[in-house]
Amino acid sequence: MPLTPADRRFLQAIDRLKIYLLGLAVVVFLFLLYTPPGEIQLTTSVVGLALCGVFWLTQRLLTLVTLLDLELTKAIEALKRALPEEQRRELLHPLR
Repeated sequence: MPLTPADRRFLQAIDRLKIYLLGLAVVVFLFLLYTPPGEIQLTTSVVGLALCGVFWLTQRLLTLVTLLDLELTKAIEALKRALPEEQRRELLHPLR
């Protein structure tokens, strides 16, 4: 199945995100290299709490996406059953 333009944009965004994350990792490494040990402990605690929050939010977002996908699937299945054959084909293959 060929990639759609939206899929290509998504993959490009993921590639940019990887570059940003690598840059962020270098900045954090340099920060930790030049920071006194007492401040590193505080910074590590704050970053740990922030990561816990990010993981929690990510889990909530994935749960929401899953629920939306289930609802959309139910709605499409209901439309498939209710529509006449010609309209069903148009709904399933709008680009033809």
